[in-house]
Amino acid sequence: MRLRIVAAVNDPPVWVLPRHEIERIASALPEADVVDARDPELRKEELPRADVLLITKLTVEEARLAARVRWIQSTAVGIGPLLRPEIVQGGIVVTNVRGVHAPFIAEHAIALALAVRRSLHVSAARQRDREWAQSEIEAIPASPAGESRMLVVGLGAIGSRVARMAAGLGFEVHAIRRRPELGGPEGVVRVVGPDRLLDELPEAEVVVLATPTTTDTRIMIGRTELAAMRKTAVLVNVARGRLVDEAALVDALERRQIAGAGLDAFVEEPLPREHALWGLPNVLMSPHSAAFGRDYWRPVIDLFLDNFRRFVRGETLLNVVDKANGY
Repeated sequence: MRLRIVAAVNDPPVWVLPRHEIERIASALPEADVVDARDPELRKEELPRADVLLITKLTVEEARLAARVRWIQSTAVGIGPLLRPEIVQGGIVVTNVRGVHAPFIAEHAIALALAVRRSLHVSAARQRDREWAQSEIEAIPASPAGESRMLVVGLGAIGSRVARMAAGLGFEVHAIRRRPELGGPEGVVRVVGPDRLLDELPEAEVVVLATPTTTDTRIMIGRTELAAMRKTAVLVNVARGRLVDEAALVDALERRQIAGAGLDAFVEEPLPREHALWGLPNVLMSPHSAAFGRDYWRPVIDLFLDNFRRFVRGETLLNVVDKANGY
């Protein structure tokens, strides 16, 4: 029986699977029927006939239509937009691209942390105005990495890489993970559970969020957590915007309750032009671009092709998601 692969990744402006990658799938898998269903109306027509879905999100209606689907490959790490009741409760296997872009995202997290701590965003802003900001930057305190603690929240592929890189720079690295008994990579001094977040925040000069959004982690950084952080601390988010209460963060940054933030993920994307974060001088933002490097899509499709061959042979797939936990 020929399997029908429905490729329906279409989340403009950036997260749209290129046509040439769909053609590459078809060329690599002549034994399957590959359908380009990026158009929303065509997707609805094709979902009832799909055996395999290549997609990043499903509406409630679409999940009900996908009654024949046996496996869903997400082209993202976060699979929250796919976890409709029919998907969670059914026998459908869900896989993601965990680890595929970890090197780029980890480097981005470290870059944001160092840039904000070294006031490079201030230098860049003054450079545009041809202003010599030496006195301004001299007044902004920053301790060296060797005298600073970094708290990494989440020790998956990205968080573990951030932790190793930070330790290499001299940071004392502490980490939080759901199962602290698993420990952490070399260089991590201490690993604790999420229930110890408020104990760890007061001692951290840098807090890096590298954890998925789940019921347990949604708004894990709110007013209470921000109030617990040092006035010299920097918050870095390269995970998901919904991990942070943005209104509380704006307030904390405006009042200099924390020193600054490096942000690559937001609740609403693209970030609305009127959002207060745009105008804050102690914020460095990137447009959810941490995963970008040489080629975002090629390694994603390479993983899918590998998984498809495993699927056909009845082997264990790579990056199977625990649907109950959401990652």
